[in-house]
Amino acid sequence: MKVGIITFSDGRPSVHAYVHEVCQHFQNLVEDALRETGEVVPVSAQEIVCSSESALAQSKYLASLGCEVTIFNFAVWSFPHFAVIAAQFAPKPILLFSNINPQYPGMVGMLAAAGALDQIGVFHGRVSGDIRDPQVRRKILAFLRAGAAVNRLKGETFGLFGGRPMGMYTAVANQDQWMRQFGIDIEHIDQWEIVRRAPLAPQDEVEHAFQWLSQKVRRIHYDGQQLTPEKLRLQICSYIVVREMAKELNLDFLGIKAQPELTDHFVTMDVAEAFLNDPYDWNGPKDPIVAATEADMDGALTMEILKHLSGQPVLFADVRHYDRDHGFFDLCNSGTHPTYFAGYS
Repeated sequence: MKVGIITFSDGRPSVHAYVHEVCQHFQNLVEDALRETGEVVPVSAQEIVCSSESALAQSKYLASLGCEVTIFNFAVWSFPHFAVIAAQFAPKPILLFSNINPQYPGMVGMLAAAGALDQIGVFHGRVSGDIRDPQVRRKILAFLRAGAAVNRLKGETFGLFGGRPMGMYTAVANQDQWMRQFGIDIEHIDQWEIVRRAPLAPQDEVEHAFQWLSQKVRRIHYDGQQLTPEKLRLQICSYIVVREMAKELNLDFLGIKAQPELTDHFVTMDVAEAFLNDPYDWNGPKDPIVAATEADMDGALTMEILKHLSGQPVLFADVRHYDRDHGFFDLCNSGTHPTYFAGYS
């Protein structure tokens, strides 16, 4: 994730000249520490902010480079209105960070800026400490990950196949609320599209996938009724066509109702959902596409947030039971268990 860094100084020219080297030193510490994590691409402002003009210019500069989050860095006293001006254009959310440097009132500068941002209603986080301390760095990274995740949701599209499943109020959300709160659009797609397109899936890929599964999994529990080789092939077809529809419609994540229509009269979507969520399929590595079973919209949104936070596949499951004697949770659900997690079993 690309993170902007603006370091603030004193607005009095003579004082700024005296503390400039201190400010630059602590900005370098922050930049180097973040780069060493391997998670962050730090982008520092072109100059230490010491005036209204530079606050405006440097915040616009970071925005122009596509930074996802901004750190306001304080090593000395700075005029609070510099942070207020920068907050108008700096990529949000904003984290205020104060270095440990008792020789100068950096903490005072951070808290004065924080109070000003509170007064004008700008959300921000606050961390103080030594950036080289793992615990301090952990707090900073937690904020940065969350901020980047929130921003990555904006402009995404959720594909809703079907509608409310089996009367579940908790599985549906208002379209306007998602756009207002998260910036996510919702594309409604009829489940018939899966049924219609499944026979059109490339048969060479279907057969390749069938052989790949037959060789890779420990056992396929055919029972001659609910699961047969033909039904497994149809489930593979369903995965392929949903995967392709996600590309065609630019869906970032999705949910499939399935129950009861598809499960009763077609096939379940479990295989499709599992491999959509996986970081691979029979064609090799790929990016996971969050797919929630039973078109659970809030479940899908939670999964998408967790994917952005962790960069890993996400599991959707119901807590069916907790076994106190053996100390484990029984997590069962109709799909959305990526095969990726079998590697941990």
